[in-house]
Amino acid sequence: MSPSTTSTVGVSHVMGHCTVLEIGDSLGNDLGWGLDREVASTTGVTLVQRDRSSTGLVASWYYDWPRHLAALLAQYHPDLTIVCLGGNDQQGMSVNGSSQPFDSPGWRSAYRGRVRTIDQLATRAGSYVLWVGLPIMDPYGYRQGAVVLNSLYRSVAASVPGVAFVDTWTLFANAAGQYRATAPVNGVSVALRSSDGIHFSVAGENVLATYVVRMVADVYHVRLSPRAPATITG
Repeated sequence: MSPSTTSTVGVSHVMGHCTVLEIGDSLGNDLGWGLDREVASTTGVTLVQRDRSSTGLVASWYYDWPRHLAALLAQYHPDLTIVCLGGNDQQGMSVNGSSQPFDSPGWRSAYRGRVRTIDQLATRAGSYVLWVGLPIMDPYGYRQGAVVLNSLYRSVAASVPGVAFVDTWTLFANAAGQYRATAPVNGVSVALRSSDGIHFSVAGENVLATYVVRMVADVYHVRLSPRAPATITG
């Protein structure tokens, strides 16, 4: 299974020492915990996980991701920044003093600008960006909103040098393209997602992290392998 990747990255590195900054919301936490299990003990890799649950790019009054990211970039000087957020962004947004409903033209334009700000903050600080797309969701309305958000992440990634978008949608869908809560992982049937149909189980975190680690190796041409690979086998 190879979900699509949009990449403007054209680099070739032999792994020496690499600092990876991982940021996001509660879904980012799921990914970060999985990455910690898969790469934290890898020689030459320092993983810095700085997720914040209930955050996103819409409610900047609650948590200003650009401001916090700028501080994190200055503190850790990451070679790669992994972003996984959006789970809380299906809501209206104030744009130039006017309330814009989710997925309206004004909302899309403003949100695209906020995504671009995150990407450019990182790349201008000398970091590549891997933007991890939202997975398929069980709640139908939430699922449709995630499609909208992924389209924006993908389009911005294609326009900012040094940014790659990783599509995780089909990774957690069945052969018919529908949400699946369970699947065989390394030959054993397990739950992939939590009961809310949005977040991940520990097994799902490991599957996601394994995939992202392999995509990092593929996109950035580095020698990097997950410590305990977890893959869907059926």
